Amino acid sequence: MKGLFYKDVLVLLRKFRTYIPMCILFVGMGGIMEDGMFWAVYGVMFTATMVSSLMADEENTGWNDTASYLPLSARTQVSEKYVFSLLCILSFIVVYTAAAMIGGKPLYEISTGLVAIVMTSEIVFLFSLPFTIMFGVQKSGLIRLIVTAVLVFFGITVLQGGQGFLELLAGKE
Repeated sequence: MKGLFYKDVLVLLRKFRTYIPMCILFVGMGGIMEDGMFWAVYGVMFTATMVSSLMADEENTGWNDTASYLPLSARTQVSEKYVFSLLCILSFIVVYTAAAMIGGKPLYEISTGLVAIVMTSEIVFLFSLPFTIMFGVQKSGLIRLIVTAVLVFFGITVLQGGQGFLELLAGKE
């Protein structure tokens, strides 16, 4: 698994050079700015897409075919992606905490920000990684879009007390 981590870090540093500074910038802005939670969450969501981008690069370069000849199980390769993504999120949580402390935010704001960051990143991973692993990078985008639209529709319905959904079912406008 160490070799897979090393490969992912090298690919990240060589092909996706702008990802890391942009994520640090966004998460740092979220920590330092007064109302910067949007930037922190955006930076972590951007971080969550790094793993999907790495998987797209693996599909384009044919790494999946090469990896099938290695003495690695599919379970090890998938678990490495999950662990790598969690390590990326943890590293940017550390960046957010440091930036928020430098910015002088009180501890309750930092903890609230950390909860928002963790919840957002886990929701992104719940949709991103399983669909990408099951269907591949090309097909998973459409499937994630459909699932997200359905969840947003039902989420809005729940927030409105179910009234919009019941009216839709009844055919009323």
